[in-house]
Amino acid sequence: MTNETEYVLFEKYKILSQQFTKYAGIPLYVICLYGTVMNMIMFGQRIYRHRSGSLYLLIASVCDLIHLNIGPLPNILQYGFHYDWAISSVIFCKIKSYFVYIITAISATLTILANVNQYILSSKKNKRWKYSSRIIAIRCICLTIIIWFITSIPIAFCYTRYYHSLETEQLICSNPLQDIFCFVIQIFYTCLFNGFLQPFLMMFFGICTYKNIHQIHQRSLLKSNQIRQINYQMALMLILQSIKSSFASLPFALFNCYLLITMKNYKSLLYQTKENLVGQIVYFLFWSNYTSFFIYIYSSNIFKDQWKKIMKKIFCCLYEKRHRQSNYRIQLKRMNIVQSIVNSN
Repeated sequence: MTNETEYVLFEKYKILSQQFTKYAGIPLYVICLYGTVMNMIMFGQRIYRHRSGSLYLLIASVCDLIHLNIGPLPNILQYGFHYDWAISSVIFCKIKSYFVYIITAISATLTILANVNQYILSSKKNKRWKYSSRIIAIRCICLTIIIWFITSIPIAFCYTRYYHSLETEQLICSNPLQDIFCFVIQIFYTCLFNGFLQPFLMMFFGICTYKNIHQIHQRSLLKSNQIRQINYQMALMLILQSIKSSFASLPFALFNCYLLITMKNYKSLLYQTKENLVGQIVYFLFWSNYTSFFIYIYSSNIFKDQWKKIMKKIFCCLYEKRHRQSNYRIQLKRMNIVQSIVNSN
């Protein structure tokens, strides 16, 4: 392959990566944003509000909303539209990276705790049920937030802004892996926790819950049919969510492990461009973790019915508001006509 041919292919792959980020990223961002906001609304409803599992998922959804707007959205703007709102601030890069990892880790941990909570509710041992109380959930949430705020501090020291070989025209905010400390940090946070540990724990407790799920209807603690249905369907929601999380997170972890293993190898610009395209695809696949709302809609009739009621309220309010505005304009127009007739006489 000649240098000219390689350069042409390099430019094609670079443009393809940019177009993919632009035209796949925006719809995916909108879908994830809608699903995350709806999760917050749904788990704030009276039917879910006082349940410990719903509390974990509600706070996790709030974290997802924050992450979408400080992580993926800047990624789309920079790599899809060449707009970098951080300009050249190293401090902003460190702070943003620190909070991105904190929010992601908190959300993942709370989702795992929601799976653990449903496993406890399906357990045969009555003594375990006390650990699924709302007070325990609040304590676990507070402890999770404190732990991740402290343990994520090393992220701020490793991330900085620099010129990547593929992005010679603009600075990128990333971990350049300049020393062994930052290398270990990247392995732990990106590969182990977000990539392998989270889906593994979710699948483990999902399988354990599935084994116990047929016993949920026999619990004397669950007095009403509605409560039995809510517990059963929430367990099913989280089981399907754990399966989806595995398909979304494992490629992300494997690709990042591959990058870390081959970082010392010589790679041409064309090869790096191909890696960058695959990296964007894998990164967008990781985003599908934020589409849990659609899993919940599919797996729970109660969740789906509540969503329909909320959407009806929203559309009815919008229709009534538009109807009032239309009537007001009509009345105002009539008053103007009458006033003009009076003035002419």
